[in-house]
Amino acid sequence: MSFQPLFIKNLGLSAALITLIYNIRNIIQTLLRLIAGTFSDSVGRRNMMLFGLALFALVPFIYSVATNPWLPIVAMIASGIAISIYFPPSEAYASSLFPPEKAGEAMGRYHLSWAISSVIGPFIGGYIASHLFDYKTIFVFSGLITCIGFFIAWRYTEDDRDLSCPIPPGMIIQQTLSEFPSTMRRLFSNRKVLIASFSVFVHSFCHMGLYTFFPLLGEELGMNEFWIGVTLTANALSIAVSLPIVGPLSDRVGRFLPIASGLLVSVVAFTLVPLAPYTWMLPILNAVLGICAVLVFPISQAATMEALPVADRGSATGVWGMVMGLGGSLGMFAMSAILSVAAIDWVFYASAGFTLLSALIIILMRGYFD
Repeated sequence: MSFQPLFIKNLGLSAALITLIYNIRNIIQTLLRLIAGTFSDSVGRRNMMLFGLALFALVPFIYSVATNPWLPIVAMIASGIAISIYFPPSEAYASSLFPPEKAGEAMGRYHLSWAISSVIGPFIGGYIASHLFDYKTIFVFSGLITCIGFFIAWRYTEDDRDLSCPIPPGMIIQQTLSEFPSTMRRLFSNRKVLIASFSVFVHSFCHMGLYTFFPLLGEELGMNEFWIGVTLTANALSIAVSLPIVGPLSDRVGRFLPIASGLLVSVVAFTLVPLAPYTWMLPILNAVLGICAVLVFPISQAATMEALPVADRGSATGVWGMVMGLGGSLGMFAMSAILSVAAIDWVFYASAGFTLLSALIIILMRGYFD
């Protein structure tokens, strides 16, 4: 994370084009997450998780042999498919281990896992890139680590095919596509699903590009990979610390207050990023944005899941992920357009303005959380 945008930039691409390449992953998520979530209800969530992890493991190796922009595009496509295949069933698998009233705690624990790795990865990766190895060597190490993750998941998850829907996979895909419009109407007719989906849309519109924009901003300010990694680690560390607290807290105080607070505080943080007079302030501001992220995305996911019966949780997390991917896709398109005509500072100003407007809409729709 600390150097991937810089690696792609060194292949001869502008910041606006790098943003579009990153957006490939978001577009694929938007298209595939709902299908993958529903499909996992038929073939078993564990099988889908393992297939996604196997594909994940290939992605760093693709980057390690890249000498032109085309292979990073292939890697982004593979990464988008892997995310779409892995996350919906794994989220549903995790939530099934807890009762419905503890959906916030379940999602908090689930997201804590990747948050911890995001604390370790950028910091160590940035240090190694600054002092020890080149980018491609680190990509190879990343691929090997991902392979270990595959065998951990294979060893410690249980086969859940006996609990799956008996409909054959091919038929359920056809059924999912044919019923897609009615499924959307049914899910979004639930007001809580609607407002939770809008909340995660707003969050992903502005936050999903941070791991692209902070390295590019840091390079402009003269930061090396190590300090860029520290900045990204600050975000991940605040997420890791906040997740075990915010999830159970939202089970008690409700979903509206954390989501509204996270969006409003992020408005201030986005505004201050380009105004910071010293680079050491960037990790602090990114840490604040990490806390804001925890107040929105796992809480909105918990709101979506608790609004629907357990049997629909695969579809529920698929819809939630689809909306998140859509928000990230449109956000990256918007930020790429801004980067084509303005400095990167305006990406953060635009994020602040969009978040403020959306937060006000959510406050006006507060009753939808009931």
